Amino acid sequence: MRRVAFVAVLSLKGQLALVADELPGGHPQWVLPSGSVRAAESYREAAARVLRDVVGALPVRGGAVEGCRWAQVPVPVGRSRREAHVFIFRLAVAGDPPEHLPWKGVTRWAEPEEWPELCTRCDLPDADVLLTGYLEGWIPDGRITLGP
Repeated sequence: MRRVAFVAVLSLKGQLALVADELPGGHPQWVLPSGSVRAAESYREAAARVLRDVVGALPVRGGAVEGCRWAQVPVPVGRSRREAHVFIFRLAVAGDPPEHLPWKGVTRWAEPEEWPELCTRCDLPDADVLLTGYLEGWIPDGRITLGP
């Protein structure tokens, strides 16, 4: 089973950091930054590692909400068995977010109306609801199960 940690980095204005998933011969596909969880690593430790790659030394605050997409059984046709956790962080920088982040590729900022399509592309059902609830303060702290 593949274990993946996604990092949702939000600006103080409520924009979401996206990174380019380079597709051969095509346009970049914008996705949440993510990384595989190593054998001796927790999901939170993997998220911290990915976060360092995304924001470098920029100050961030970690949220107490964790979205979980548990592995499906049976595995859908054409997909590998994957369990994913989404960790939310807020930039602690006033004003507009930086145009470019230290991530190894291209980055951009997405407005909330773009989130549903993004989360579908990342196979993270309800992650847009998780992010909205986090920003609006109605999602409780702790682990939240995402989608079916």
